[in-house]
Amino acid sequence: MGVDYYKVLGVEKTADDDTIKKAYRKLALKFHPDRNPDNKEKATEQFKKIGEAYDVLSDKEKRKVYDQYGEEGLKASGGDGQDFSNAGGTRIHFVVNGGKGGNVRFFFKDPFSMFEEMFSSGGFDLEDEHGNTYSTRQQSSSSSSGTNSSQTQKQIQQQDPAVVHELNLSLDDLYTGVTKKMKIERTIQTSASEPQQKETKILQVDIKAGFKEGTKITFERSSDERPGFIPADVVFVIKQKVHDTFIREGNDLVTKLTISLGQALCGFEIQIPFLGGETRLLRSSNIITPGQMMRVPGSGMPISKEPGKKGDLIVKLDIRFPTSLSADEKIRLNDVLRSK
Repeated sequence: MGVDYYKVLGVEKTADDDTIKKAYRKLALKFHPDRNPDNKEKATEQFKKIGEAYDVLSDKEKRKVYDQYGEEGLKASGGDGQDFSNAGGTRIHFVVNGGKGGNVRFFFKDPFSMFEEMFSSGGFDLEDEHGNTYSTRQQSSSSSSGTNSSQTQKQIQQQDPAVVHELNLSLDDLYTGVTKKMKIERTIQTSASEPQQKETKILQVDIKAGFKEGTKITFERSSDERPGFIPADVVFVIKQKVHDTFIREGNDLVTKLTISLGQALCGFEIQIPFLGGETRLLRSSNIITPGQMMRVPGSGMPISKEPGKKGDLIVKLDIRFPTSLSADEKIRLNDVLRSK
């Protein structure tokens, strides 16, 4: 099989184009020689491997041949096959036997040129571990050895402000967790010489059970793309809708329950409707006084950062007193309660 290009990029064999592209961008930035001055030789070698892997897996025809025959089959030279680099050292081609009397000619881009083309026209951005972003331009020059030289110019590249959307969710959604598919419109312009294009993109927003109002879900660099600018992040901020029955206080849920005077004195067992279509059983054998609260541990909101754990359910009890009593009822109540 030779080199495992999928392993080089850290993706599955079933990875789609977008996943492959994201993996390449991340690794290419990490191992670019200009970001590794103390280990430039090793970084350059790895950078070239990453570039070759992306060149193959991002091309449907190359990927098809590679999946079937491996690296050796992809790079095999037939009777008249050869490999070479052009004057600038930017392209290499191999001739592969097509199997039906014909040959398939593949071209492999120079990894540095491919990197520049992806990030911008003639330049690209690098981001260090502190979040600083720089613009780097590689300049080619002809020499007797036919190699490229590069210069790095430290130049801050501007990123557009984040595009913020409010995401209104019910308390039930935040209790159970939910996935929302959000459609956004954005403008794409790959270079100054190219026209702008409108694109509709679907973003899958995964809401974990227990997320709170104000939680931000960020899709990095997913807004408009234009030359010389880093695409803005798209940010969804959770806004909780008001619930008819429950109020959220941190990870706890608060509700009110009205019981009769008889239940307050003699005890009760009541099933109440809960979030997510569930129910909760409340019971008490003690005497309840006006304004008293019941706490049910572990029956509140899920804690998103601690899977399996939940807050508490707090029930504020209100006692419904009778509006009238018959003379006989008063006598009997008086007999029972006189000594209490």
